[in-house]
Amino acid sequence: MSRLRKQTRITSMKHLIIRWVLGLIIILGLVAIFTDLTEDIWFREGFTWDAPLILAIHQFSRPWLDTIMRILTQAGEIGAISVALLAAVLFAWKRNYLDAVSILMSLSGAAALNTLLKFLLKRPRPDLFPPLVVESGFSYPSGHVTASVAVYGFLALLLWRSHHRGWAIFSAAWVPVVAISRIYLGVHYPSDTLGALIIASLWLVVVFAVHDWYVRSSVIKST
Repeated sequence: MSRLRKQTRITSMKHLIIRWVLGLIIILGLVAIFTDLTEDIWFREGFTWDAPLILAIHQFSRPWLDTIMRILTQAGEIGAISVALLAAVLFAWKRNYLDAVSILMSLSGAAALNTLLKFLLKRPRPDLFPPLVVESGFSYPSGHVTASVAVYGFLALLLWRSHHRGWAIFSAAWVPVVAISRIYLGVHYPSDTLGALIIASLWLVVVFAVHDWYVRSSVIKST
């Protein structure tokens, strides 16, 4: 039995190491992509694929679809804020204060990062066609997509861990929906949404690292 337990621990350790290595590779890859994107925007070099993609998406513009996209894009602003506050209240009501604080930290931290990057980079918004909604401020990274990842991505991870896979996929699906809506409406380049997706995902890694560390430390203290 002791040999079996030892083999089980070794196997578990190997799986843990593999997950950590794969996770580290993914994180480093995201950092590299974001750094490359941001560097090109800092030096105003632009991207050859930005204009063709935004025009390709906008070619599907129809009055009825314009209305739908204007509604869907609100999921990345009013929707994300409302969902975060509602989820925080629900978590607190269930005395799950850690998740309540974590989702608010996810949204507020992501918003702060987004504001800082917009201020530093000052990228103008697209002017390839008249935008379908009026937006102020700078373009990179997309604030709507950043908020979507911070809120819907956070909930998706919690739901996935709780084995509510269908709801997790539903929550995560709002991120590409918001990203496409921002491009379709003409207020963001595809690179704006990509940069937002990456930086918000990296922030989400930090939030869950702190979240899981607190859970582990609480378990250790209680034993």
